[in-house]
Amino acid sequence: MSDHNSFLNKRRTSLCLHLLVTSAIFLAAIPVQSQEKKETRKSGDQDGVIKVNSNLVNFDVIVKDKKGRPVTDLKAEDFTISENGVRENIEFFDSTLTSGNGTTQPATVSGQPTAPGQPTPRPPNGLPRNIIALVLDGQTTEGANLKHVRDGIEKYIRERISDDDSVALFSISSGLQLLQPFTQDKAKLISAVEKAYGSSSVSKTSEQRGINENIAALRDQLAAGPTGTESITTSAGGSAAAQALIAQHVLEQYIQLRAALSVQQTRPVLAALAAICEGLRPIPVKKTLVMFSQGFVAPQALDWQVQSTIDIANRANVAIYIIDSSGLTGGTPQSGALVPSSALAGISAATSMESRRRAGAGESVFDITRQEGLDRQQDLLYRISDDTGGHFIKNTNDIGGGMERIDAEIRSRYTLAYRSTDPNFDGSFRKVKIEVRRSDTNVLARPGYYAIPPTQIMPLSPEDQKLLGNFAAMQAHSTLPLSLQLNSFRSQPGYYIVPLSFEIPPGAVEFNRKGDTQRLQLDVLGVVRGESEDKILSRLGGHFDVGLTAKQYESILNDKIFYRQDMQLEAGTYTIDLIVKDRLSGKVAARREKLVLPAADSEFSATEAVLSRHVEPLRQPADVGDVLSEGNVQIRPSPSREFHASDNLIIFFKLYNAALARETGKPLVRVTVTLMKDGSPVIRPLDYQLTEPLAEPVPHLTFAKYIKLTGLPTGRYSAMVEARDMVQQRVVKQEAFFVITQ
Repeated sequence: MSDHNSFLNKRRTSLCLHLLVTSAIFLAAIPVQSQEKKETRKSGDQDGVIKVNSNLVNFDVIVKDKKGRPVTDLKAEDFTISENGVRENIEFFDSTLTSGNGTTQPATVSGQPTAPGQPTPRPPNGLPRNIIALVLDGQTTEGANLKHVRDGIEKYIRERISDDDSVALFSISSGLQLLQPFTQDKAKLISAVEKAYGSSSVSKTSEQRGINENIAALRDQLAAGPTGTESITTSAGGSAAAQALIAQHVLEQYIQLRAALSVQQTRPVLAALAAICEGLRPIPVKKTLVMFSQGFVAPQALDWQVQSTIDIANRANVAIYIIDSSGLTGGTPQSGALVPSSALAGISAATSMESRRRAGAGESVFDITRQEGLDRQQDLLYRISDDTGGHFIKNTNDIGGGMERIDAEIRSRYTLAYRSTDPNFDGSFRKVKIEVRRSDTNVLARPGYYAIPPTQIMPLSPEDQKLLGNFAAMQAHSTLPLSLQLNSFRSQPGYYIVPLSFEIPPGAVEFNRKGDTQRLQLDVLGVVRGESEDKILSRLGGHFDVGLTAKQYESILNDKIFYRQDMQLEAGTYTIDLIVKDRLSGKVAARREKLVLPAADSEFSATEAVLSRHVEPLRQPADVGDVLSEGNVQIRPSPSREFHASDNLIIFFKLYNAALARETGKPLVRVTVTLMKDGSPVIRPLDYQLTEPLAEPVPHLTFAKYIKLTGLPTGRYSAMVEARDMVQQRVVKQEAFFVITQ
């Protein structure tokens, strides 16, 4: 039995290169009622573009005179608006909050001006005209900065909130929390602020800063010493080379940890902003989101989610203002306030080879670039606020003063709405020009919007829309060999973690040699839909440009190109469409999978077995709680289920609802594994006993064993797995097929 040990007794680290970063990206989908008419598809629509009867577009506008003072006495007839050069009819107009007349009116009725004396409709359900969501970013704000943020918010609530306002308080830690629903009660709001900052902070910013400092120190050490590859002729030289190799390995571990922390900081913030904006979309009043954050660096894998968050906010007409919660700091943004337009910006010939190559499993060359220089963590704060019609306020300890600046701008905004004469929601960007029939004025508004379907929770770019429009053709004529696997594991009650993973043979794609690296360029697009719904609930993937050193390139040629991404989904039935395209060769694969996640019950059950030949040590703390881990190691699924006779076949699955023995208070489950070929066993059945349950995330037993394949001939095999609950004599069986190749 010594050849069939568990991972904890014997570990084998794979040499396979994880080309694409592992991440768990799930943008919360919340139900929203659209103000628009129901979408319809024309029968002759061949490209999948959604056609609708109408499209209401909302814009907030600020008008200033030549001295920079806001102009607040304009009427609907003073504005003109055009989309892509076509004059549009303004159908809804809301004056500024400081105009004193409280005018919220339809600007025209059936294309005709509103009749004088017509009653002015108020917002629905008696809502105030001004909605403000205050968001505390606990992912990035350090404990030392909490007091001045708390004091500034309380001052704003006491001095600036009026009868026209309704305010809510949210917090972002590992997820989004509603601390105080929308209210006009100042006492409730101040109490919520006190409670929010009375609890401990979960900020990862100080940890991120420490990692960056360690990375810089190790780079300096490597630059000053031997490379570790020079000839070793003395004991001193051998020691120095060994130290350099150790430093290089530690540096790679720090870079991997930094990448994981960047995802942990960025993903909840983007998901929370999108969820709040989407929830506010049906409310036709002035809407503002103010977030207090120290900033974060989004890895390349999350670029799509950054843009989607901006698109969701713009579609909901929510202006996002951000105040730097770090307070007064020295220096100015070295990066010019925006995420570099070129991913190679900032990389020069003087940059070390280490920073130009891709780290083992974390940051691409572009991710490394984003981390360099001062205030990179604030780049996205500028982008999100500027692109949604708000502002980023930094370098001040007077949070109250920053809130006053924001409040003055909020109360100077007009709101205009029109129905676009172009009914096609094709995802393209449309330029919008707003003018005022008054001289010596300056109009401030967003330059346009992306034409996103009103019922589409997850916005897609024009390129994504085009790919999805050709999905059926690509599925019927796939040219890129791809092995796809979906597994599901119970997480919190009613929810599952679903790792999606795929493999591509390296010989099926093209590599582009540039200097001493081989570049691989893949586009990955996945969309998740609910049962019988066209609505996209979540988007997967991204655009990946990976540079490989000679050693990494040689390693990947002997293995597979691997990708994994986790989804969090509640029980239900889903359709998942996946498209993978090799940009260099033009080859493409398209797959559609049905995913059924049953409601949890009390029956003894097992997840589908995951087969693998790769196991790696967990990188603490980033991978703690990974669903494909056991003890302190993690497996990498093998979706192709192709193995060599020299491999160890790893079998991994989880068991739920095993009964507890009265004598021990523990479960007792016997698992029998039999390898079969052509209907006959090829080795004697192997028996294992599981008695140690784990409580998190839900009670379960984990089966994680390996079987040596040495001596088995090539061919198609199956692993027959029987799990028997010995307490209540309940049995679950499954069969997992695999192939042994030469």
